[in-house]
Amino acid sequence: MNKLIPFTQLSRVGGGRSLSNASVVVDDRGVPVGFFFGRDTFISLMTTIDEQFEKRTGSVKEAYDNFAGKIIDLVEEKLPVNPKFEKELSESIREAKEKGWVPFEQIKSTINA
Repeated sequence: MNKLIPFTQLSRVGGGRSLSNASVVVDDRGVPVGFFFGRDTFISLMTTIDEQFEKRTGSVKEAYDNFAGKIIDLVEEKLPVNPKFEKELSESIREAKEKGWVPFEQIKSTINA
């Protein structure tokens, strides 16, 4: 009969990533036959793979085009915007307008002119 065990019993993923909500399905002999990941835990695992790939590849293009990074991008495209981030961004825009900060695009076009 298959049973669930914590993913951390099979792997110690460093870098401050939490995989505490991941589980592994093992058979009677303890051989992994499947995995369960929550969304955030899955992104955490993919981020670890992505970072290790970037460290080990010698090509900037390959580092950018790796499968883990693409999976992260696809998942994040579907996530709703964090309300806290949205509020902070709105406040930053309001503050910039009040203080008369020059937009980056205006600076860029002046430099390139």
